[in-house]
This record gives sequence, structure tokens and C-alpha cells, in this order.
Amino acid sequence: MKTALLAILPFLTMNAFAQETDENVRMEYIICNLNEGFTFADVISNAKEYGEKVTADGSKYNQYLMRPLIAGERDFTHVMVGAWPNGEELYKEYGNYVNKYIDEQDEDDPHTCKVTFATMDHIVVDDLRENEKMDDRFPVQMADCKLNDGVSMDYAASVYKEASKMIEEEGMGGYGIHLQVPYLGFEDIEYDFMTTLWWQSFEHRGNMAQNFYKVGEAYEQMMNTVASCKNPRAYFVESVFRTWE
Repeated sequence: MKTALLAILPFLTMNAFAQETDENVRMEYIICNLNEGFTFADVISNAKEYGEKVTADGSKYNQYLMRPLIAGERDFTHVMVGAWPNGEELYKEYGNYVNKYIDEQDEDDPHTCKVTFATMDHIVVDDLRENEKMDDRFPVQMADCKLNDGVSMDYAASVYKEASKMIEEEGMGGYGIHLQVPYLGFEDIEYDFMTTLWWQSFEHRGNMAQNFYKVGEAYEQMMNTVASCKNPRAYFVESVFRTWE
């Protein structure tokens, strides 16, 4: 019944590294496979039905559909992403779900979802161009990163932020960088955080792809001082419903 999850989005987040505050955004990812005979339009329609319940309950909860774009060999067709402005709102919505809706059965569920995990999200860059339209389906890129010895998450975030100034100075904007710290549901992970980059449009993504060479070497040198990242993958994301900004 509940299809929650990524980014996003736009991934709105604050500092989640040190301790819980009212500014911590929580993210939930549910890994799913489309059932035979159904389409993604069915998934969205089904999810919006739950969105109506969320709205009626007064919960602050946004939901997105994320599909692989360039993600290698994956045993799923899509991810449902949920976002709450803080832990209090997350457990409020959870409470409504488990006490009111969890036992409702849907014989015609359009997808099967098995794995769920959650992160705390920290915004590093939020260069959303308010005078420009956001693509209905916008690009997101993620990677798994491990901190170098002696490096803290706060320091890593500061270096990412400083390095991003080079990108903006070269006219590559309309994007955001988030660092997501594992919270619940992870097993035997070998990384400290996930980098999540989103672009306001594929046009902005293309502009960065075309011009990144201007700062690439210097940018990578700065990044290598704080962490090593692997498993890069790309998705496209669209909003299903939103109850908070």
C-alpha cells in the first residue's frame, strides 16, 4: 500500500551529521519491481491514493518515483522515494500508516517492493533557479563514498561546498549536491555516505557535462582529499505528491 522514497526533490535537506534537529530531512528509499501487466502510470495512480490519505492526516510527506537511467545491472525497475522535513514528521506519518492503513490489501498492486532503507540528508549546494521551470522528470546522480582517515562529515561537506564555487563561476548552475548518511535498514555497508546530485533540467545537466572539463582536474583534487567514491549511477525522478515545501 505505502510506496515511499529519493531526492527529492528537489532534495531539500539540512545538517544531519551531528545530532537531531528540527531541520533534519529524512529520506526513505523503497526498492521495487513493476508487476506484469502494469505500467508506471498505475504505480503513480496507486501512490497518489495514499497521498490523499497523507494530506487528510496532515502529515508532511513528499513522494517521488525514481527510475534507472544509467545504473548498471540492477534487479529492480524503480525506487519509491519519500522525504520528511524531520524525524518527528517521519514518525507521525509512520504512526498514521501502521495504525490506519498497513492492513489494507490491494489485490491489484502494480508493483512488488521488498527492500527499504533510510538516510539523513545534508544539503551542500542548492542552486535551484527559481525563474526557470524544473523538468517534470529531472536527472539525479548518486555514488557511494568513504571518508579518508581523519576526515569528518562536516569537513567533507565544507570542501564539497568550496569546490562547487568553481563550477558556478564557470556558468554551470541549476543543480544541487547532497550528502546522505545511512540511518536505518543498511547491512554490511562499506561507505560512510552517498553523494546525491540533482539537476533542475536535462539542459543544465548537459551544460555541466559539456563544460566540466574547465574545472575537472582541480575539482577532483579537492574531492580526493576528503573521500573516495565508487559505484556511480544515474536516475530520472518525478514528483508523485507533495504536502510540504
